[in-house]
Amino acid sequence: MDRHGIRYMFEHRLLPKWFFEEQLKFVGLLLHEKETLFHVISNIFEKEKVDNPYSSEDFDVSAAKITDDVMMLRIGFPEPEEEPLCYCAYLFFDEGFEKVSYFCIERGNTESGDDPFVCSWTPDGEHCNYGHCSLENDNDLVRCADIHMKREYGLTRKDDQE
Repeated sequence: MDRHGIRYMFEHRLLPKWFFEEQLKFVGLLLHEKETLFHVISNIFEKEKVDNPYSSEDFDVSAAKITDDVMMLRIGFPEPEEEPLCYCAYLFFDEGFEKVSYFCIERGNTESGDDPFVCSWTPDGEHCNYGHCSLENDNDLVRCADIHMKREYGLTRKDDQE
């Protein structure tokens, strides 16, 4: 596996699977041990005998409350060199982890004008593409939150209804 393959597998396969299977344990680990992401990907690079170009500062984890019932965890990745590597991932969940979503903001291509794609992974490994977004003014987060809230709760923002 090369650098691209390692990042793809890490961002698109390993992290969604880990999130859907471990839920609270996964979220707690990332919030309390933020360097976990770097250590995991470093181990993969080492196992594959590929030089790791990243540092722990290239990964970031933050959390926010979206509503009284919905929380969000943002995972920031190193700048993606090419599509479909990710700028970040947004994980949405409720207290009981009954309504969960894993979104990834993927680097775009020349056909998209280099605009990122909003995509998601389902617990059964299905990849969904919701089109383009911008990274300005938290547009990527807002798009993901809108999709999650509509899909899981049937709610849309007043702005979206007009």
